[in-house]
Amino acid sequence: MNKIALKYNIFFAALSLIICSKLYSQKDDLDPMQITSTGAYKPVIADANKLIENPVVVDSTKKLKVNGFSINSKKLITTYEIDPITAAEMVGEPLTKLYNGLVKIGMGNYATPYGEAWYNHLRSKEYASGLRLKHLSSQTNLDGYDFAGFSDNEISFYGKKFLKEHTLSGDFDYVRNVVHFYGFDNVLNVIEDKNFTIQRFNYFAASAELKSHYSKPERYNHDVKINFYNLKDAYTASESNFKASGYLQTQVLKEVLKVNASVDYYNYKMATDTINNTIISINPNFIATGAKYRASIGLTAAMDVFVKSKFYFYPNIDLSYNIVDDIIIPYAGASGKLQKNSFKAIADENPFVLSDLTMTNSNHKYELYGGLKGTLSSKVAYNARVAYSSIKNLPMYVTDSKNIMKNRFDVIYDAAELLNIRGEISYQQREKLKIIIRGEYFNYKMATEQKAWYKPQLELTFSANYNLKEKIVAKVDLYYIGSQFAKTFVSDASSSTGMRVQPQELKGIFDANIGLEYRYTKKLGFFLNFNNIANYRYYRYNNYPTQRLGFMGGLSYSF
Repeated sequence: MNKIALKYNIFFAALSLIICSKLYSQKDDLDPMQITSTGAYKPVIADANKLIENPVVVDSTKKLKVNGFSINSKKLITTYEIDPITAAEMVGEPLTKLYNGLVKIGMGNYATPYGEAWYNHLRSKEYASGLRLKHLSSQTNLDGYDFAGFSDNEISFYGKKFLKEHTLSGDFDYVRNVVHFYGFDNVLNVIEDKNFTIQRFNYFAASAELKSHYSKPERYNHDVKINFYNLKDAYTASESNFKASGYLQTQVLKEVLKVNASVDYYNYKMATDTINNTIISINPNFIATGAKYRASIGLTAAMDVFVKSKFYFYPNIDLSYNIVDDIIIPYAGASGKLQKNSFKAIADENPFVLSDLTMTNSNHKYELYGGLKGTLSSKVAYNARVAYSSIKNLPMYVTDSKNIMKNRFDVIYDAAELLNIRGEISYQQREKLKIIIRGEYFNYKMATEQKAWYKPQLELTFSANYNLKEKIVAKVDLYYIGSQFAKTFVSDASSSTGMRVQPQELKGIFDANIGLEYRYTKKLGFFLNFNNIANYRYYRYNNYPTQRLGFMGGLSYSF
């Protein structure tokens, strides 16, 4: 049945229902009607022709039959060839051009000529060698004092031979230093010949060293050194020293065992006596390290062979712990040592000493210390340390009262307890800027002497180096040395000797040095240095004033 026929059927069915309902609702209103039949006719109501078909909705969408299916997999064999890639190579910066030699010459006030030269072998995997020459002198005359000229001359040669697993090195030094004992009143004491106050030191030294470079820690790495020097002055005093030292290091139970040892012998000849002294020491250390800690525990045994043999034992402990990524590292330890007081060591510190000195070694019984160190950034590092030590035979200088001019110093010894506080902070921005600030405080408690003579209580230093594009280099050094005390004597009738000790205070020292260098080319440069720019005359030792403002200019040339 189509859709039009369906619509008509629905319409006629609805119309029939309406008519029937209408007739049914009116049947009560019809009057009764009687029909009388007079013939053979029979009235018949024909049957209605009912539509029996019902509407059917036909879905036009056809459902297709889905048949089952399967996949027949089959392995396909393929080949894959890898193309080789060239290994990456690190391309370093081009090597800086080196020159074999460098010469610096200059001239300053106080008639101060300066010259220094270096000559070195260039880069080599087999050996290295070099030579250095230096001269610095001054014809100084200080008001109120005698001739204060000096002269420093030096020749140094070194050489290294690089072996497969060792480095063999050696060097030779000759130094000639001249000073004058100018620390007296030149009005009361008139000296016409300046050679009368001259002091001359001639120093020869040679050394050899063999050091291993084993890569495996379980092997026995070692370093052996042999040193010899001879020192003579202008007053027949001489000193010869022979020292053999070294260490042996290996791995034990994944940690490090290191044993240091040395034999140090010196012979000191004076006009009136000869002194022989030998110090033999051995120092085994066990070093353990971890991700956060480092511990070194050992013991030093020393034998002092002087007038009679004495044995000393010292702790050797150093502990540190990295709390926060190298930012805060607390450390603590205990140590001690037997220190040799030689004629050379004393004359290097104070060249105005007598040639006949009383010699003895200093016994640093113990030193207890602790502190903090670390880095605040990639450019800033710091270190703060507090130490307390006990020292027997601490050397100090006093004016030689036997000499009528009182312009030379003798050495005396005393026991002391020392509190030392030290702090340092550094800043470095590559090679462009470097700054170091350091301060140190000393508090001596003497056993017999009233003061620690010529031992300052405070030392402050500031150093800066600025490099502007390898063209201009500026250096600044500022330092302050606190007040010191010299041991002097005054008359005292109440004393059994008729004299008593009167400490004389030497005021603190402040000095500033500035250096400027202009590199005109890579070979040629000019420099200008200023010393003691405050133009202040201070005293490092009693009756020995220093020069005032000093300046020097010169040039440097590489070849």
